[in-house]
Amino acid sequence: MTRLASAAARSWLAATLSGLALLAAGCGAASSAPQAAGPASSPPASAASAGARAPASGSPAPSASCQAGTAGASAAVYTAPGSATTVPPLEAVQFVSASQGWAAGAGLVLATSDGGRTWTTQYTGTAKLDQVDFTDAEHGWAVGTNALLRTTDGGATWTALAEPQCQNIESVHFVTQSLGYAVAGGAQVWLSGGVPAAVGGGELLRTTDGGSHWVRVAGAPAQAQTACFSGPNDGFVGTPGKVWHTTDGGASWSLAFTEPPESSGVHPPAPDTTVLECAGGNAAWALFLGYGAALGHAPYLAYATRDARNWRAVFEESYIESGARPEVHAPNGPGSYPGPFSAISPGVAAFVGYTPPLGYGAAPLEMASSGGATLTQEGNVGGVSVPEATAFTSPSQGWVVGQTLPSGDFVIMATADAGHTWTRQYQAR
Repeated sequence: MTRLASAAARSWLAATLSGLALLAAGCGAASSAPQAAGPASSPPASAASAGARAPASGSPAPSASCQAGTAGASAAVYTAPGSATTVPPLEAVQFVSASQGWAAGAGLVLATSDGGRTWTTQYTGTAKLDQVDFTDAEHGWAVGTNALLRTTDGGATWTALAEPQCQNIESVHFVTQSLGYAVAGGAQVWLSGGVPAAVGGGELLRTTDGGSHWVRVAGAPAQAQTACFSGPNDGFVGTPGKVWHTTDGGASWSLAFTEPPESSGVHPPAPDTTVLECAGGNAAWALFLGYGAALGHAPYLAYATRDARNWRAVFEESYIESGARPEVHAPNGPGSYPGPFSAISPGVAAFVGYTPPLGYGAAPLEMASSGGATLTQEGNVGGVSVPEATAFTSPSQGWVVGQTLPSGDFVIMATADAGHTWTRQYQAR
């Protein structure tokens, strides 16, 4: 498997503004799903060969039970043979309140209890982390290409959990400190939307013991890419170009939304990758990540729903996407490339884009309100050239993790006035 770095950003600039950054991911059984093309023009041959790896011969087949291994040595952080080692120093951020938050990246977990004015290192090690998921101030999980970590004391201590025997976990979403869901496997993992999304071959798993053991969700939609739940019963799963909904904890699923078809003559190599964030009850925000790029643009579009039945087009990329689906007629999205987003409530979400043609790159912020009916351009995220992740606790207060160029530093930027001004809170190289 390979991981596609957010917004195709670092490799796009490093390789004369073209290509994708590829990061190898995980171990576990090889996926039979076809390899999907990246969101931008193909990377140089050397980059592709360095990032991708072939399955090792004799790889075990997925187990029928998909149970996690026992704790102990099998739960240690592993390094997959042939996997790439270059992982961003900062790749993820989450806040459970205006004061309590975490950020994570390559071998690092940071925490703050004062809104980011000070950050404390909680974990250093070999885990290459690209997601943090906390249900409250004490219980959280950190996921990456080679590890699944858990804390029950706010991050003071972290324990490595055993990966399921079926395939390695790509992303998690916990409802309570014990009940959670995960997407495992996938031919590639896409990070452009801010949540790791399996491009093809992903499976939905469930745990009832905080991630110590996992089982497949029987009857869940095939080719799962992302999943989110607002409670034990209400949840969504994204599959290529589609969103599915459950109201009974995954016992049954209904097709809630299908992305509009492309115009005649437009033939992408694969359906769009679907990134989801729940917003309470039956509300959700969806970002569809397309394929191909031209003149510094990559296709994407966003939708929102409050009831899982009625969906509103929030915005679309103005060059490729508007040409591929001219009947959508949505406003312009933030930036020429997709970036991360944060669902704040059923009516409000913050979207950060990426515009590489502007100098060293810019990270525009748009605030969607009224369920996506209103878009407000809030300007660029100051100090960030390449956005990696974002977390907003209200329309005014939020954080963005990203890289600043040309220095190459990774930073945590914060705003308390809806993006009008930004303060650098942390810097790493």
